[in-house]
Amino acid sequence: MKIRTLFLVAVGLMMTVGCTSDYYYAGSFLRKFEQGRKDATEKVYVKLPSELIHTNSSLNDIVGFAYLPEEWQDSLIASKTAILDKVNDSIFLAQFSDMFLYVLSRTNIPVVVVANDSPLPFADDQHLTVDFVQMELEEYLEPSRSDFTTRRGAYYKYDYDLRHFATHVWLRLDQRDTNETVYFTTDEVRDDFQGVVTSLQDGKATLRTNFDRITVNDAYSMARRMGYECARMYVEKVLSEYVCRQKGSNHTYFIYDPSSNMIEDVLPYDQGMKYSFEKL
Repeated sequence: MKIRTLFLVAVGLMMTVGCTSDYYYAGSFLRKFEQGRKDATEKVYVKLPSELIHTNSSLNDIVGFAYLPEEWQDSLIASKTAILDKVNDSIFLAQFSDMFLYVLSRTNIPVVVVANDSPLPFADDQHLTVDFVQMELEEYLEPSRSDFTTRRGAYYKYDYDLRHFATHVWLRLDQRDTNETVYFTTDEVRDDFQGVVTSLQDGKATLRTNFDRITVNDAYSMARRMGYECARMYVEKVLSEYVCRQKGSNHTYFIYDPSSNMIEDVLPYDQGMKYSFEKL
């Protein structure tokens, strides 16, 4: 029993020491830019997104939609669209890009915005690269139902649609070879519904409904949030890979706080990666 206890203590100490070492290297990376040291030579080269793909997935459920007369298509599109047709792409992209660049600037790492018709430099230890391959805005309606059965066995139902709006982002990050690994992240907002039965009289139910509908302002808020999250997750990726280059391995995932330009928390690497970009 004593041997097992000593073994667990030893393992715990090794994990603590390893985590502390990882934290030191990641923290030193941030500090060297904050302090303007001579070894702060890395730069981030960014190709910002220049266009958006619009997708209304609700139209996929309409059999033969592509063969309908144009005026019928326009009518169906209008009936199933509330946000995509109101989003200004230029505003959305500006909100996203401005927030992405702002969060990167918090690290004090020099950022170079590369024109979309110019090549990114070859990524290496000094040239960090971010290439937004594609951004998609998706809107769709989710058929939903609230129902219940009374104690006497009467069944009531109320059918309605909940609108969803999502942003999908595909990126290439610090591409050092020709494998072209693509990373992906997404976020979504949706309508909210609350229904309260106010009375059951004469065999009929009275339902008070309250819909919290999403609007185009929610889309722009999502653009800012996605820019923030993409930059934050990218900084966390940079920290992890820097530690790996310095030590030869890394078992720690760093939660980065842009407001203080500090590491807010650490997690085991595999656990932390669940909150990062998805590798496709």
